[in-house]
Amino acid sequence: MHVLLIANPESTTQTAELFRRVVPKLLATDGITLEARFTHYGGHAEEMVAGLTRKDVDVIIPAGGDGTVNEVINGLFGNAEGEIPSWRDLPAVAVLPTGSANVFARALGYPSDTLAAADTLVELLRKDIRRTISLGTWKGDDDDARWFAVNAGFGIDADVIALVERARSKGFVASPLLYLQISIRAWMNAQFKPPRITVQAEDVEGKLLEHGNVPMMFASNTNPWTFLGPLPVVTNPRNSFDMGLGLFGVTSIRGIGGVAALMHLIGVGHGKRYEKLVAKRTIEFDNAEKVTLTCQKPQRFQVDGEYEGEHLHVLLESLPDAFEVFAPKVNPNPPTMAWHRHVFNYASDFVRTRIRRN
Repeated sequence: MHVLLIANPESTTQTAELFRRVVPKLLATDGITLEARFTHYGGHAEEMVAGLTRKDVDVIIPAGGDGTVNEVINGLFGNAEGEIPSWRDLPAVAVLPTGSANVFARALGYPSDTLAAADTLVELLRKDIRRTISLGTWKGDDDDARWFAVNAGFGIDADVIALVERARSKGFVASPLLYLQISIRAWMNAQFKPPRITVQAEDVEGKLLEHGNVPMMFASNTNPWTFLGPLPVVTNPRNSFDMGLGLFGVTSIRGIGGVAALMHLIGVGHGKRYEKLVAKRTIEFDNAEKVTLTCQKPQRFQVDGEYEGEHLHVLLESLPDAFEVFAPKVNPNPPTMAWHRHVFNYASDFVRTRIRRN
């Protein structure tokens, strides 16, 4: 098994210690040969893997965050409007998560602790544990159609990502605290000039959704949508890598109801009374096959946690069983698990991996 490790040295939690934990174990595994390359600029990972097939490489390991995974997927598949290659002809992907949120890896079942995730990666490769997942595609204004693995959308989340990228360019670390501060700022700005988004969607059974003048709307290919530290942010509980896209929108962000709807977005309040309060302020639509998002004026758009410029119109589609990944068959930390169990498992992994190291 020929393994290509592609590392993004700018990712948040990447360390030499992490590679010392992974590389010797892979090299000591019978049947595995390892090649490592480092990216030097945005889009470099996509260029590296473009045109590769399973005849060239058996497995690709993106060592980075969701953006690095996104680049690898787009490099392997190419234009989503062209002839789509079969996953059987492409290298499978295993992940060494070293970003700030690592939504893709953690939604697949990798632990939230970086060293524990590294141990999981090695075990998955040694035991050859794989599965196939769905992918999403998106096409904006006059762009080629591209792929996404995690989420995409207009609204406050896209504003937050654009502002975080700006802060990182000035030397700030993409920490949960930075995201929280910028999220509050973006919410305040949206009170005065909220986006106006129209959504049209169809699920795999032909059910339709149409809604206009929504200030925030996004699609998820995963469950959860993102993470706050060790805690998952669940917007569409039924969603998974085995279904179509899960849509979540907030119809108003103003007043007490708007605050309640946004708190609902990050997982607060799923009791009957709270659900009744926010029912008229939120939109949930599962298993979408095709989604059209249209804005009255250009709005910021994000894909897999990366800012993708401003767009008036975006088409999203879901492709089932599109991609092969190394991942547990069942997520040991499902997003619907109680919050205190996520915290406990994170703390346990953190202590266990450091004690073993020492």
